[in-house]
Amino acid sequence: MNSISKPLLQWFDQFGRHSLPWQATYSSPRGGQSKPANIYHIWLSEIMLQQTQVSTVIDYFNNFIQYFPTLKSLAKAEEDAVLAQWAGLGYYARARNLHKTAQIITEKHQGRFPKEFEQVLDLPGIGRSTAGAILALSFNQNHAILDGNVKRVLARVHQVKGHYSQAETLNKLWQLAEFHTPNNRTNHYTQAIMDLGATLCKRSKPECERCPIQQGCQAYQNNTQGKYPNPKPKKNKPTRSIAMLVYRNTLGEIYLEKRPEKGIWGSLWSFKECTDDRQTIEQVVKKFSPDTRIERYLAPIKHSFTHYHLNIRPVLVTCSTNVKKFYSIANLKVGVPAPVKNIIAQLD
Repeated sequence: MNSISKPLLQWFDQFGRHSLPWQATYSSPRGGQSKPANIYHIWLSEIMLQQTQVSTVIDYFNNFIQYFPTLKSLAKAEEDAVLAQWAGLGYYARARNLHKTAQIITEKHQGRFPKEFEQVLDLPGIGRSTAGAILALSFNQNHAILDGNVKRVLARVHQVKGHYSQAETLNKLWQLAEFHTPNNRTNHYTQAIMDLGATLCKRSKPECERCPIQQGCQAYQNNTQGKYPNPKPKKNKPTRSIAMLVYRNTLGEIYLEKRPEKGIWGSLWSFKECTDDRQTIEQVVKKFSPDTRIERYLAPIKHSFTHYHLNIRPVLVTCSTNVKKFYSIANLKVGVPAPVKNIIAQLD
């Protein structure tokens, strides 16, 4: 078995992505750096890139570092301020763990991101692949990675059977990832294999004719690209239905509650919820304050999560007194879920 690293690095020098906002810059075809890596930027980008594409992350990353330009500033920030800048990116546990990690590094590591693999792995929200990517990209340490793009590339190159969710398949992919990761230029190889998966070895319609490792790719040689990676067995997603009660006072302000840390939209601010039936809605509305009244039902929203679909019925409720804390829509500085943003946009 030959390593794919040599042709992949040659391709990367010419065609790889060298100007992403969190990257060090490369000044020569051999990959020499003209700007050193910023580990804070690399760590932040790797967390944002979990479950999210580069094209989506770029704007969030640039905005985030404007508000929190250093790890120290992130550690000092309030959680709500961090979540406000993360809102819309999804998987909000990532933002909470990012904030916790910044505080841990400030308190236990004198504000310096650790360089030992086990220490990085102990930080909240960082698994084996993310730890390897951070240390490889920042310090050129020899660690393999296995994100979604790398899994796809290796599954096709070696026609690995089974889905990543199966332990045997995942272990096989890790063995292959470690085999192919070179001792030299690990940082560039790490970026290269991610780039290959993102730009050429895509989920659908892979551009195999432009691929630098096609000669060593079993799927290409056997015309089985569409079969690999093997798909995950499909399960029908259940559907839940809720009502979101949009309490609005006479000043046009809205009432929001902070959600529990665990569960969907953890620690974000959202509208009060209840079961989606008229009797329950009316009962909950009456308990809110003596002078509430249902004004109208807004356009329903469907929001999908990994494991289920959520049907949301927004109910606009008028309140003439400020019996609780309300928020100005025009000056909203807390993080809210995407459906809440959609509902707010429906308000007059």
